[in-house]
Amino acid sequence: MKQSIFANRMRPRRAGFGSLWTVPLPFVFLLCWVGVGRAAESNKSGRARVGVRKGTLFIAGGGSLPDLAHKRFLDLAGGSKGKLVVIPTAHSKADRLEQLKGDTWWKSQPLASVVFLHTRSRDEANDPVFVKPLVEATAVWMSGGDQSLLTAAYRGTAVERELHKLLDRGGVIGGTSAGAAVMSSVMITGGNPHAHVGEGFGLLSGIVVDQHFQNRKRKDRLLRVLEKNPDYLGLGIDEETAVIVNERNLTVIGNQKVHFCAPARKNEAARVRLLEPGAQADFQKLCEGIDQ
Repeated sequence: MKQSIFANRMRPRRAGFGSLWTVPLPFVFLLCWVGVGRAAESNKSGRARVGVRKGTLFIAGGGSLPDLAHKRFLDLAGGSKGKLVVIPTAHSKADRLEQLKGDTWWKSQPLASVVFLHTRSRDEANDPVFVKPLVEATAVWMSGGDQSLLTAAYRGTAVERELHKLLDRGGVIGGTSAGAAVMSSVMITGGNPHAHVGEGFGLLSGIVVDQHFQNRKRKDRLLRVLEKNPDYLGLGIDEETAVIVNERNLTVIGNQKVHFCAPARKNEAARVRLLEPGAQADFQKLCEGIDQ
């Protein structure tokens, strides 16, 4: 069954896919020694957790994703058994979805169901009837636009709680541009090179996400946010590119690159690691190993 509570319209994406390589061990060590995240996110060793406790995040940097990346998301969503909820609320025209394009593409995908969920009302975002598709979902996709519109409607509501529950039961949450930025606890809302910062959904622990990264020259912006939030690391994701994070793995997929950023400590400069498509790291396991 494919239905719309409200519909977002996105264009089908086509492009190639880069070659694969594995992140070297020093990169994983970089993940470990910074000690990121809030105290509530710490693991048994006392080191803060980076990533997601359960489930999978699919974090896209905006622009056109290649077909292979879309296929990977749909596979993670459950394929022919998947129940997808698309949330277009970040788009300024989400109230007039007939003016947008793309819901036909989502509805044409080989999933069990596709539901479009949108409201500007926080009361409605707490309504069990409105939230029910999320309760039954295996996957969520949050579209681009303005991430502040997402948090204004859903932060602290039943919608946000159901997003966390979806991860807890092993589901996948994807988002592009604004839908990627909102995954952080420390959420960049605008400004460059001096960022405006708000509070996101906190789906991704210990990481600040920035998108359209090289395309809009946002490296200095992200590093300045990390300077003010030294307990966090940064992911700067280019367009046509996504980072997949599950319980312990990070994988880059797409056509461009990801900048993994660590804040400066003491007299040392901030450090940035460039990750090509196909880069992978089992970072949580290795972090636990060096803590012993």
